[in-house]
Parts: sequence; C-alpha cells; structure tokens
Amino acid sequence: MYKIIQVDKIESQYLNQRIIEGLKKMNGRINTNNYEELFVALKDSSIEGFGISWTNSNHPTAKYIDFCSAIPIPQLMERLLKYSAPHNKVILSCWEDEIDKIEIAKESGFSVFRKTYIERYSIKYIINRLQATPIPHTGYSLRDVLKDARLTEDLFHLLKYNYEQTHLANEAKDISWELWREKLLSDNPDLDLSYIIVNDNQISAYIFLHKTEDCHYEVGWMGKRRHVDILPGLLKKQLIDLEAEGIQTVEFEIDTTDYFAYEFFEILDLKNKNSWVSFILKNEYSLVQEKV
Repeated sequence: MYKIIQVDKIESQYLNQRIIEGLKKMNGRINTNNYEELFVALKDSSIEGFGISWTNSNHPTAKYIDFCSAIPIPQLMERLLKYSAPHNKVILSCWEDEIDKIEIAKESGFSVFRKTYIERYSIKYIINRLQATPIPHTGYSLRDVLKDARLTEDLFHLLKYNYEQTHLANEAKDISWELWREKLLSDNPDLDLSYIIVNDNQISAYIFLHKTEDCHYEVGWMGKRRHVDILPGLLKKQLIDLEAEGIQTVEFEIDTTDYFAYEFFEILDLKNKNSWVSFILKNEYSLVQEKV
C-alpha cells in the first residue's frame, strides 16, 4: 500500500534508484517553484513515485501533469487527475518512446491530441528540398511592417486568429492583438529576416525567425490566409538570406494540429522522427472533480 502525500520538495536520498533519472528531468520546474502541486508515493520510507502539476496562463483551462514511478501507482494518478475550475481538462506530454508512461496514460483514459516534431537541419539540405519552389516577390521585413500602423494591426489580428484556430483542443486565452504584438516582440524575432507577404494592402502570410546561436536560427510562428499557397516559397527566401549571412542550421517545431507548419511535414521528412506526444483527458466523467 502506498501513501500519497503533497510536498514542497523531493528528498532525493529517499528515492527509489529506478526513478532518479525521472526526477532530473523535472528538477528545473521543481527548483524554480514553477508548479502547482507536487506529490510523492511512499512505501515504508522509500519514495516509489512522484507526480507534479502546473498551469499555463496562455491556455488557462488546462491542468498539466507529469509523473514518474518504478511501477504504475493508481493512487498517484488519482491525485494528479483531481481538478477544479477553471480547469476542464488534463494534459500529459512525453516522448513517443516512453512506452510505460504512454500505457499508464491510456489506461487512465487519455487520448492523443497532438504530436510535435522538433528537429534541426542544415540550411543547404532544406534549400535543396525546396529547389523547385518559386520565391514570392511581395515580401516585407517585420521591421518594415511595424512602421505601418494598419499593416501591424492586420498582422497581429491574423496571428491571433491563426493561433486560436490551431489550438482548438486546448483553447488559448483571448487577448488583444496588441498583447499578441508584445508577446511576439518579447521573444526577440529577427526584425529583418522575419518576412511578411502583403497582397492588396493585406497581410497574406508570415514566418518569424529567431536567432538562438551564432550560426543557428529557430523558425517560429508561421501562418497565412487560407486561400494563399505561399509558405514554402517564403521559407526558401528566408533560408537563402540566412545562408548569405553565414547561418548554417535551422530548427523547426512542427505540431500536427498546426496546419500551417504541417505543410512542411514531407519537406522535412518527419515521418520516421521521434515525436513529443500530447495526451488529453477531457471526459468529465473520467476526471475526479474537487468540490470548491
């Protein structure tokens, strides 16, 4: 029989040796107090498992959880699955090769709602894959667009709409386009190499780039108006310009729920890549609702 207790920290000297690696993966969140709940499963004086929950202000109706145990501990999952308003769903994510965790998630009633691929490529490789793709000729830098008040508002209205539409399973907090502008700019996009397509005085597409290392960039948010088929050509233009600047590699984060980024699934050859799998538990009869 296990005793489940809520704690403020985990005393590693009492850990079952089989779950030490699991604790290392969560130490960042624990050490910075970036969590809502922290539970341990005790058997005698040994910690046989632990679970953690946290929230995300950008997606305020979800409770996020993670756990680690040497063997399945149903009592631990039961505590983690308790929720109260405003939460109406629980989300658990792990790598697709974490078979034991996935089995526990499925047994607890979770289902997959998204897969995320995070991969780094040489710029030369991607340009070669886009060899036959034409480059658009109506592009502007983010810096240029920000100088035009009307285009700026149009851009961030489109960004807000596209993000919300690609996160319907775990709805985003409704904030103004001005706050979306602040959110993007606080993430330090490259103002000159983040490109925007403008047609008929309207934003048609965008791809934001972020420099993270001397010779490496990350591809950030991308999107378009539905009737425009232009993102591959826009990316090709950016990669050519990055290469001219001496940048060697670029990283993509592709969600299967993001139909804009998913256009690059085949180009990036992601079929056999390892994915970060997100599970959701949204059935009100499967959740253990706390009285408030």
